[in-house]
Amino acid sequence: MVLTVNGRFLLQDVTGVQKVANEFVRALDALLAEGEYPGLEVELVAPARGALVIEPELKRIRLRREGRLSGHAWEQLELPGLAGRNPLLCLGNLAPVSLLVRRRAPVYTIVHDLSYKYFPSAYSGSFRAVYNSVIPAVLARSEQVFTVSESEAEAILTHYGHLVGRDRLVAVQNGGGEGAETARVSDDSTSLAPGADAVASRALRERRALYVGSLTRRKNADGLARAAIELARDEDMEFVFVGASGTSFERIGLEIPTGLADRIHLLGQVNDPARIEEEYRRASVFLFPSFYEASPLPPVEAMRFGCPVVAADIPSLRERCGEAALYCDPADGESVLGRVREVMADDGTWQDMQRKGLQRAAGFSWRSQVRAVLDRVDGIG
Repeated sequence: MVLTVNGRFLLQDVTGVQKVANEFVRALDALLAEGEYPGLEVELVAPARGALVIEPELKRIRLRREGRLSGHAWEQLELPGLAGRNPLLCLGNLAPVSLLVRRRAPVYTIVHDLSYKYFPSAYSGSFRAVYNSVIPAVLARSEQVFTVSESEAEAILTHYGHLVGRDRLVAVQNGGGEGAETARVSDDSTSLAPGADAVASRALRERRALYVGSLTRRKNADGLARAAIELARDEDMEFVFVGASGTSFERIGLEIPTGLADRIHLLGQVNDPARIEEEYRRASVFLFPSFYEASPLPPVEAMRFGCPVVAADIPSLRERCGEAALYCDPADGESVLGRVREVMADDGTWQDMQRKGLQRAAGFSWRSQVRAVLDRVDGIG
């Protein structure tokens, strides 16, 4: 049996959806190399035009780049022919409508969230037009629809319950915790290289807070910026932003005050995972006061590298982080700052949160997500 995977994500900047797709494919490749799913062949089909942002190192999955188009046009017009009659797995919300309508081959789709409906002003008109046209077809006609948390599954059913029911909608949590179960706290006074099999103790970390993600309204960009300024000014801390945020706060109407520029660092989009891991290892606290998430990767990744987490008290983050995070009201600046100060002020609290975080992260595996998806693909599961 041949399974075709939509590889359009390989040419896109690495935000949450692309990271999930990349890690999913890597985990599937590893399982195939270890002999799981005998008789299954997987090909990853991507546009021939454009440079790969992600260049996967694959042992068993074949990467095939074909077609003359790119972007949505490639996905909608050329991918159906390239997939043929093989089952098609789409990991990034969208799928070819023609395949869904004609049902020439079964399509399986991961719909990560409906944020374009919840926060329409955050997206361009063309983006909303595509999603408003394609997502209903995806939900109504995919053989199986997957999403990334129970809370998001309930939201999808609320908005589109007339198109998809619980028989075809399954929650499969993202991974992100690989390696946490074998991590150990090092008391050595030397610094740790990114990727080392160790978790820096508090003594080895900088007085530094970290946020990974885009600076958007739904991510509480304004609250994050104000927290960074106050922590830098009043707590003598550095604050690092990693994500598609540009290089200033101008887009959200804030400026870094004179005298704090050397303590607040906006790194912008970072596609190199080793660079992001380095920031997780350097930080003493990870702050994630988002108003909305489906199944966010950064909090669990922070836990994996031994960085205590302060997160928004919203259902999806409770589902993701359990008792391993300190929760704040994202709309209350004092609540956000108070939780950061709580974890920074006491060694015992910090060490307890690190321990709980490592244990929590160990429960999230990309391989588990792969198995949960393939179990629902006819002819495999």
